[in-house]
Amino acid sequence: MMPALRLLGLVIIGGLVTIGVMADQRERSIEELPSPVIATASDSRAGTWFCAGGSGSIGAATVGLEVVNAGLDDATVDVQVVQADTADGQRAEVVVPAASRVAVNLPQLAPEATWLGAIVESDNPDVVVEQTFDGLSGTDRAPCATTTGSALFAADGATRLLAEGESMTLVLMNPFQDDAIADVRFDADVGPDSIEAIVVPARRIVAIDVTEEVTVAARVHTSVEVTAGRLVANRLQVRNGTSVRGLAVTPLVQDGAVLSVIPIVATDSGLFDRIHVTNPSDEAAEVDLEIVTDGSVTLDPVELTIRAGRTVVVDVAVESRLAALPEFSVIARSLTGQPVAVAVERRVELGGDLVAGTAAMGALDAAASEWIVASDGNVAELSVVNPLADTSAVVELWRVGGEGETLLSSIDLAPGRRQALVAPDLDARDILRVRATSPVVVGRASAGFTSRQMLGGVIADGVVLLDQFD
Repeated sequence: MMPALRLLGLVIIGGLVTIGVMADQRERSIEELPSPVIATASDSRAGTWFCAGGSGSIGAATVGLEVVNAGLDDATVDVQVVQADTADGQRAEVVVPAASRVAVNLPQLAPEATWLGAIVESDNPDVVVEQTFDGLSGTDRAPCATTTGSALFAADGATRLLAEGESMTLVLMNPFQDDAIADVRFDADVGPDSIEAIVVPARRIVAIDVTEEVTVAARVHTSVEVTAGRLVANRLQVRNGTSVRGLAVTPLVQDGAVLSVIPIVATDSGLFDRIHVTNPSDEAAEVDLEIVTDGSVTLDPVELTIRAGRTVVVDVAVESRLAALPEFSVIARSLTGQPVAVAVERRVELGGDLVAGTAAMGALDAAASEWIVASDGNVAELSVVNPLADTSAVVELWRVGGEGETLLSSIDLAPGRRQALVAPDLDARDILRVRATSPVVVGRASAGFTSRQMLGGVIADGVVLLDQFD
């Protein structure tokens, strides 16, 4: 067994503070919260956004929110803040003008809080909520979830604090009004370990300092089994070494899937991508990683056998047959039928021609005919994957602005192919819609001046669970 659990923060929601207009609203009971949609990919139609959050104003990953309105009418959202140091939390009403975005400074609402998260409620299907993070090692961005899970997975992490400047924190949020209980298991290169029966109180956050729990590990894969209730969670990974420097905040993959898609993987010089596949079941899993290209080349899948409860890592840079592909997508297919959790981690080392940093994202378990994308970064790549084996898709890229929507580009995407969506005048902060004649998967990667990001798009309409294609 491990040493006593180190709880970095307990957060509770309550109180009332308003941005702009006072909001006199009662707390909603757990029965009134929307039921989870089938897919765990974020869906703008769900109405409730669970933002597991990060640190306060003086932490390694100061969290904020960005509320994006991809519609042509003003929208109002209710932000329920969770905070670390008092049970008297705060609540705010935020008005977001049409075709614009509004930043919500959570630490300003609760300046004494050590750990912060939020629940955001909206009745407008054009609204998207994302988390922003700022720390000494870099910046990052992550989607807020629109579902909760009973099994959560963090694909990678490291805790070599003294040697490599690496630290890792798990932030668990219970957005409901009954306590949740979870078991956390670590599969690390220094050996497996676990923490049993962690209580996450109703409408609170528990932060676990993994650096203290699993010390000097170069690789830590984490599984959270929720034995009572449901949770959402973020993994905060700081790397501050001599070769790699960056901040990556990644929502934990919920529940796993038989079929999922990583939209963006790269082998360009200087980019080091690793694909992580976790098998949480009690039996071995056979998994194929199908390589999806633009059609210029066809490759056999990467075949994996994953023991029960273990994680396999595929280092893309050392797979010689992938070297000819500067970028591609991956369809992860569990041939034996067990759901598996899949994620990609990107690292760019210091001293090269590319912007250094780290980024990560979980695979997406759904396709949709319409997606919303809130662009960010100086250099951005938007990729679309057609997971269907027998149906082509016409894919259109639209910009949402004050004057309405503008068509930027249109492509024909063959079955089982992927392609980058490009436009000559695409701006780094555009609000975009992707519309397709059949379900597709959308993701984006971007680089700023000092940091990197990888995210999926947000579903807006026409969602289909990828497992249904199998």
